[in-house]
Amino acid sequence: MELSAAIENRRSVRAFLPTPVPRATVEGILDLARRAPSGSNTQPWQVHVVGGEVRERLIERALAWAGDHPVGSNPHPLRGDPAGFVRPYRQRRFDCGLRLYEALGIDRRDKVARERQLLRNFHFFGAPVGLIFSIHRSLLPGLLGDLGIFLGHVMLAARAFGLDTCAQGFWQDVAPAVQEVLELDPAHHVYNGMALGYRDPDHPANRVEMPREPVAAFARFLGFDDQR
Repeated sequence: MELSAAIENRRSVRAFLPTPVPRATVEGILDLARRAPSGSNTQPWQVHVVGGEVRERLIERALAWAGDHPVGSNPHPLRGDPAGFVRPYRQRRFDCGLRLYEALGIDRRDKVARERQLLRNFHFFGAPVGLIFSIHRSLLPGLLGDLGIFLGHVMLAARAFGLDTCAQGFWQDVAPAVQEVLELDPAHHVYNGMALGYRDPDHPANRVEMPREPVAAFARFLGFDDQR
């Protein structure tokens, strides 16, 4: 697949088919993604790939931990507090949720249905493979940008293999459960999760189109002769 095509048709997929993804395919994706640039070639990423019984144990433990700990019990200052987002970022976040709920036929006042949809995060939206990304705490916060670049490479590499993804920052909320099940070194900070698999083309969640701002809305061109 051409890079431009991979970028244009990448989506945050929130409904996957149960079709298995072979380990060799995941290794191929990561083999491409490892080419991502990083400051002074530090390569600060660690990836924990879960499937099968381990995936099920992670889901079960994360659900149990979330049930015992209200949202916010596990501080994650590196993620920021959405309640403090300024415009237009807060509005974009709100609009994203609104578009998704409308596509799923969920009234924004229906707390039960919204909670049910939220819980699908724990199941990687049905994807057979989950990826957990961590970074050594000694590298925080300076190299989080490099980790983000790597995540972007993973998502685009997945498209080259005909697979789709959904990045999931919410796994920070249940990081203690992740650390426990995956037996992670406490020196590593759980930063993100990602669902990986084949998208369900018939699911309404995957038909949502999220708008993007035009270049003129976020870029300034300085010192060019052909100023408009």
